[in-house]
Amino acid sequence: MAQFLARFFPQRSERPLYDLFAELAELLVQSADTHSKLLGHGVRERTRLAPRLHEQSTVAEELCRRIAQRLAHSLITPYEAELLYDFALTLSDTLDSLEHTAELLVISQVGALPTALLEAAEGIERAAELTVAVTWQLSRVRDLGDHYEQVRKLKRQGDRLVRRALGELYTRGGSAQELLPQHDVAESIRQTITLQERSARIADLLRVKDS
Repeated sequence: MAQFLARFFPQRSERPLYDLFAELAELLVQSADTHSKLLGHGVRERTRLAPRLHEQSTVAEELCRRIAQRLAHSLITPYEAELLYDFALTLSDTLDSLEHTAELLVISQVGALPTALLEAAEGIERAAELTVAVTWQLSRVRDLGDHYEQVRKLKRQGDRLVRRALGELYTRGGSAQELLPQHDVAESIRQTITLQERSARIADLLRVKDS
């Protein structure tokens, strides 16, 4: 009966909740854009941009808290509530991962990065844009279509780019003091890509459940 009411009154019970998810996804798009700019610039510009990622990550945590409160009083099944909360937390973790990459770059003062990592960052931006489209359809998840397949394709591409960057790094050689920071940055970018695939998989679980 509760699920029926939730479907029957989407304007009153669901739209405010899903607006919070859309706000969280838009924040991810902004962070992914900042992340790409940060990777492509030098130390001084990175130092200027990094605090923006911290601010965005902090806002994401607050949005997750608000989503949790709204879910606790929503007319949806516990299973759906758990998936939606996991979805929100994974988006927040993705922003944390972007911030972590920024911190590594600023602390270690890494120089120019391999082109492959810049291309991987572009894939992160594209996946973030796809996530926004998902949040617009959370009230009708059966319309998500091939979203998960698109993000999985981006993940495979991103993983290949990270591997290529690491290969270039080791081929070029250098001291451990030079190599380790760039290795850590590459692995942090890989973690961001993995988290984006995870959020897409959670959304797909919602779609399968609603089919």
